[in-house]
Parts: sequence; structure tokens; C-alpha cells
Amino acid sequence: MNKKQTQPLFYRGFWSQTKSVLQRYYKRAVKNPQWLLMFVIGRFRMVRSLAAFLAKSSASSYKVEESIFADIDLDTAVRALKEDGCYAGIKLPESVLQEIIEYSRSSPCYGDAEYNMGFLYADKVEIEANYKKQFVRADYFNGLLNCPAIKTIASDPKLLAIASKYMGGDAVVSGSRLWWLFVNETDYDLNKGAYFFHYDLDDYQCLKMFFYITDVSLSDGPHVYVRGSHIKKKLKYLLSLFKLRSDQEIIDYYGEENLIPICGKAGSGFIEDVYCYHKATPPQKSDRLMLQVQFALNDYGNSGDFVSPSLLKNAPCNNS
Repeated sequence: MNKKQTQPLFYRGFWSQTKSVLQRYYKRAVKNPQWLLMFVIGRFRMVRSLAAFLAKSSASSYKVEESIFADIDLDTAVRALKEDGCYAGIKLPESVLQEIIEYSRSSPCYGDAEYNMGFLYADKVEIEANYKKQFVRADYFNGLLNCPAIKTIASDPKLLAIASKYMGGDAVVSGSRLWWLFVNETDYDLNKGAYFFHYDLDDYQCLKMFFYITDVSLSDGPHVYVRGSHIKKKLKYLLSLFKLRSDQEIIDYYGEENLIPICGKAGSGFIEDVYCYHKATPPQKSDRLMLQVQFALNDYGNSGDFVSPSLLKNAPCNNS
């Protein structure tokens, strides 16, 4: 890790972080009480297995021969997900990749996901100079609505079949995300980049499809997952309000050999059960752009990608 980076572990500022987490959970619970029930009991493997058992799947009804991912073997992918929690080796068609790249160049992204900090990626340096700050990340909002290539991926019959067969029930698309992680030489909050190991609890069963839109080597912020951690967790990890864990905790419990970084050229992708512990790593050489499409049994309406256009504002830029 870059020596200039601070490590504001989630234990620091415990009460302020607890307050922030509880406020976020309260809003979600008021919006959808079923989410709260899932969040309380869905972390336990027996409950997750029961949800999969009770769900109904139509995986065999998808026209997988019409998929844009001809090289993926459905059964191989599902088997890898069950054993390891992740299946790598997906490749976006070049035309789809280029469409996403063009969308990322021509559409505003929002610095540190702040709704009033929209800018084109090409203007990032100027915007940071104007505001005398460096962004950790930048998110594109409403990508599933505005980018046809993302819609194509989200509706792909083979991806839907894999998700449905693995999760045990018909998969629904519960959100997408397209975002940058930036090379950053200054002190910053590691939580903004999801640079701590954590697991996601978005539903009883949930898969996310990830695609690198830029080349990613070990120096470009690769995603890291913990092999087998979707099956095995300490009880204290399940009962804790916080889902974040330090590297050392993860290494001590799972073994360093099970921390798997994923690298690849632009267009390469992987499928992950995000109940696995996983994290991003800070880019050291080049900014990283990644796409995520989320499949679940239920959509609780918590996708952060959907934002009313009336709330989104561009930051002033001399080039605009």
C-alpha cells in the first residue's frame, strides 16, 4: 500500500460510523421492511440455503444460445461459484466494450459520488485543481437506463441462467454500477474506495457480474476476493454490525493463499457471490474503470445507481 495513504480503520470514530450505518439502515428499513428482515437473518447460511430451496428457477427456459458470451459454459460457471465463490474468464465482445468506453467518455461521472460534482473524465485534473481536492472515485449514475450496452449485459440470457441456477430462483436485475477508482497520492478515506475486506448482503442470494473497462494489472487496483469465504465465516463476523475486516484478520482466518487478486485486459470479467469477502485495491499506476451488474432473488430498491436527473449537477469547468 502507498506509504502516503492513511489507514482509517473502521474502528476509528466508532460512534460516528455506527450512527452513519444505523441511519442508512433505518432509511432502507422504512422504505422496505422486507429488506430489514433479510438483513437480519439473511447472513446465516441455513437461511440463505432455505431461501434458495424455496425459490423457483426457470434457468432452463433461457435461450442461452442467443447470449453474447458464447464461450461461457453454464455448468462450469455454476460449479466454480459453488466451490470458490467466483468464476473468472468472461470476455465482453469488442463492440460492447467500445460502446461502454464511449459512454464513459461522453457522460459525466460524479466525484466521490457527490451529486453536484459531475464532470467528464477528460476534465478530471482541472476539476480537482479548481476544488483543491483529489477524488478517490467517481460514479456514473443511471447507467442501466442510459447505456444500451449495459442493458444488453443485464438482459443476457446466459448470465441470467447462471444466476438463476446458482441462486435457486429466477434472477432479477437489482442494479448496476460503473465507476472509476483513481490513482491518489494523498491521504484519503479508504472506505470511499471499498479498500477494506467486506461482504455484501443485498439479498438472500446475490451474484454480481464484474467487467474491467480498462486494463488492470496488479498495479492498477485489481479486485481481490477470498476463496471459499461465501461458505465459511466466524460467528462474530455474522453478528457484527460492521461487515468490514482488516487484511490481517482475513489472512489469519482464511490463509493468505485464499486471497485471490483478479487481473485482466479491458473487457475481461468475472462473476462473484458477493457474500464472499472481497475488496478493491488502490490503483498505483493507472485509473481503473469497472462495470458491475447485480442479480438477486429480490429487488429491494436500494440500487445507488438510480438517481433522479434533477439532483445531478455538473461542477464548473473552464472547458465546459
